Amino acid sequence: HEKQASSEVLLRALEQERAVVGVENGKAQAEEASAVQMQKLVFEKAVECERDLASAEPLIQQAKKALETLNKANLTELKSFKTPPAEVQDVLSCVMILLSPPNDLVREQDRTWVNAQRMMQRLDIFLNRLRTFDKENIPPANIAALRPYLKPEFTGANILTKSHAAAGLCDWVINMEKFHAIHCFIQPKRVLVEESKSR
Repeated sequence: HEKQASSEVLLRALEQERAVVGVENGKAQAEEASAVQMQKLVFEKAVECERDLASAEPLIQQAKKALETLNKANLTELKSFKTPPAEVQDVLSCVMILLSPPNDLVREQDRTWVNAQRMMQRLDIFLNRLRTFDKENIPPANIAALRPYLKPEFTGANILTKSHAAAGLCDWVINMEKFHAIHCFIQPKRVLVEESKSR
């Protein structure tokens, strides 16, 4: 009887061990399935991000092309206006808005022609500020202040008859705003992809 009792105890212990192993196996398979699902999600989001980012690339190229139209001669001509046409003033107001540092947005009453001329005083520095502009970190307040200017007639083609330099600046402003909109759409996806990769 003693052998049979000890065999039964051993058998029960083995069955309990097998049950624990079965539960652990089930957990491991569920975790593996979850990891595979997460990898699939990360891959899909990464592909989506890349596609969205690709749609922003032409805007960056158009903004660069707009800046290439600017040179010291046409900017000097722009600065020399005593009183610019309203459309030209609007373009320079937009540039002042975009170049405003975070938490220090140029006030509406300070978006004057005199201040625009001051901003363009050193043309090499002004052009460098435009070329190195941090387009991925435009403060929301700057974008909000910019939007009232962005009417359908606010285009480089419409401004070209008034000033070649203002037309290039206008195209730059428009492309920076469009890039910002796409960037704001993409950024949460990028964060999700990065967080998912680190898991």
